[in-house]
Amino acid sequence: MPKKIELLAPAGNMQALQAAVAAGCDAVYLGGTSFSARAFAGNFDHEEMQAAIRYCHIHDVKVYVTLNTLLTETELENAKKEVRFLYESGADALLVQDLGLFSWVHAVYPDFPLHCSTQMHIHNRNGVRFMKEQGADRIVLARECDLEQVRACAAEGIDIEVFVYGAVCISYSGQCLMSAAMRDRSGNRGVCAQMCRLRYQHPAGRLDGQYLLSPRDLNVIDRVPEIIEAGACSLKIEGRMKRPEYVWLIVSCFRQAIDACYAGQEFHLTDEQQKDLLLMFNRTFSEGHLFDATPEQRMNHYRPNHMGVTIGTVEQFQNGRVQVHLSDALNQHDGLRILNEPHDTGLTAVRIEKNGLLVSHAGPGDHVWLDCRSKPVPRPGQKLQKTSDAKLLEQIDQKIAAGPQPIPLRCHYELRPEQPLRLTLQDADGRKVEVCSAQKVQLARTQPLQKRLIEASLAKTGDSAYVLQEISGTAEQAFLPVSQINETRRLALQKMDDLRACRRVPQAPHAYHVNLVQKPAPAARRLLEAEKTEKPLPEGSAWISSDPEADYGRCPVVNQQDVPTAKQPQVLSQLGDFWTATGTENLAGMSLNCTNSCSAAFLLSQPSVCGIILSSELQEEQIRDMLEAFRKRYHFTPVFYQLVYGRRTLMYIKDGIAVPPCTEIRDDQGTVYPVRWEGQTMELLEPEPVRQRNTLCYGDYVILPSLPVKE
Repeated sequence: MPKKIELLAPAGNMQALQAAVAAGCDAVYLGGTSFSARAFAGNFDHEEMQAAIRYCHIHDVKVYVTLNTLLTETELENAKKEVRFLYESGADALLVQDLGLFSWVHAVYPDFPLHCSTQMHIHNRNGVRFMKEQGADRIVLARECDLEQVRACAAEGIDIEVFVYGAVCISYSGQCLMSAAMRDRSGNRGVCAQMCRLRYQHPAGRLDGQYLLSPRDLNVIDRVPEIIEAGACSLKIEGRMKRPEYVWLIVSCFRQAIDACYAGQEFHLTDEQQKDLLLMFNRTFSEGHLFDATPEQRMNHYRPNHMGVTIGTVEQFQNGRVQVHLSDALNQHDGLRILNEPHDTGLTAVRIEKNGLLVSHAGPGDHVWLDCRSKPVPRPGQKLQKTSDAKLLEQIDQKIAAGPQPIPLRCHYELRPEQPLRLTLQDADGRKVEVCSAQKVQLARTQPLQKRLIEASLAKTGDSAYVLQEISGTAEQAFLPVSQINETRRLALQKMDDLRACRRVPQAPHAYHVNLVQKPAPAARRLLEAEKTEKPLPEGSAWISSDPEADYGRCPVVNQQDVPTAKQPQVLSQLGDFWTATGTENLAGMSLNCTNSCSAAFLLSQPSVCGIILSSELQEEQIRDMLEAFRKRYHFTPVFYQLVYGRRTLMYIKDGIAVPPCTEIRDDQGTVYPVRWEGQTMELLEPEPVRQRNTLCYGDYVILPSLPVKE
């Protein structure tokens, strides 16, 4: 029988981690204080990380650590130190985006499992095949994949992980440059400014809302059996920025859905559970690309933040107080929002006045007054939303505090005169520990220890993770102070903790070396992405085009079909392209996010690649550092191309955004973003072309090789 599917929970801090374990997750993913794609989550320092790994392993929960940002050259050494720390601390796997870090970890710590982050932009079988060949243990598929692609990728014989709940990116992961380009905050480096959640205007005028790029949250809890049947190995819940109560609630609901499926039972959320999910956090829900939702079903142009549930309507506002007519329950300390313009009015139900009296609760049909000193001022007819429920949070906090189900152990004891107490514990997986008391058992001539007293003392496991479900043993006219029995039990439980916490014995690191030889440089010193014209190219230049007769072919960044590449030299844009690339004169494209010498070495080690177009997020000094490090290690100068002019694609959006076709959108500051379509993919372009200084510019898009290296 196939292995039971894994339920993978987010943990932004220790409280959220404990909530996930208490709710029944099989694994958690979390980040350290560096190199995590959620830099603004609480995250874990080294001491907390070790405590988290130990806690999870004791409770039979795996820990996957996110080192899923792109690394610049000066960050590589610290990232390698972090990997060593995590390896020696017993993390179960690393979640990685950077191709250089991936190749280094696989070479140096070959027994350290590697998961390809969704930021690697793997969305077809060829990408899965390629990274499996490179040593990946698991692929986190792009959120744009549908269920048939999940099925096809799982058939390749590698673990496939899919997102099933929470916030989603509107752009292909790993391919969004909007935050970096417009706010100097790179989504690929963990500091996304969430540009997709801002207002944008459509040329056709006001539509149903102005948040044109803001998607709904994903929720496929009703489709769990289909995902299991498709062969996915792990269901991933998004939410490292969310509160512990959110983590507990979502994990517990999915735990019920998974267990029901394996028990052959139908599962449906109760009305109360559905309401609780909405109260905890929602931007309204969609089944996403996974189940072929239309753009209308995927997008929420009305609001980009937590919607809560509607519980009433504004009747009037007077002197810092608002009167509302309730349609649902309201409790003291509930969080509230009145849907307003130009932004919503926030308030908390600190004081609830009903019929001239202060109350702690009001129900449907009641007319109540609430303190409301926030702006803008509410107006009659506006909706009152509950965005947090004080009683729900209190109930969940109590369940989190109760902790996970205790781990059952079998206990056997032996008390024989003139020998120490011998205590043996064994868990359900066969792990066994044996501990002897420091003091020897005495022969009891008058009052030997009663079996009832011995077993009652052993059963007191206190705040440990265990319950002694079965206790057996012998005591022959024995006497031992109860304090010695308690101490022996304590030591045995601690030893069981140590045994369960250790999942891997660290091995000595291997050497890292990539055998590289200098390949012939491409004839083209300049690459121009444009349509062919009668105008001759500048000397030393070549076209990048979809025209099959162009000097370089252009592989699409988004190609979910496993189509072989053409025979002419290509600019390889996604990892799947490496599986079908022919010849030796191809270039690794800018969308592969090469930002350091290790990722450059990885790409140049591929037989089909002779040069690299570097990530456009790199600054000149970072490129120089990268070149220096590469030349020092491999003793030749690689062919690196750099973008010097042109509009970059800031977002690739599968199937568009559910608005009438347009050629541009505008933000609130009047900045214009051109729009173009490549097949079914909408591309949002940079407002102004990138212009590097002191360079010659030809055509629409020019890339030049190799900056000089500092001597």
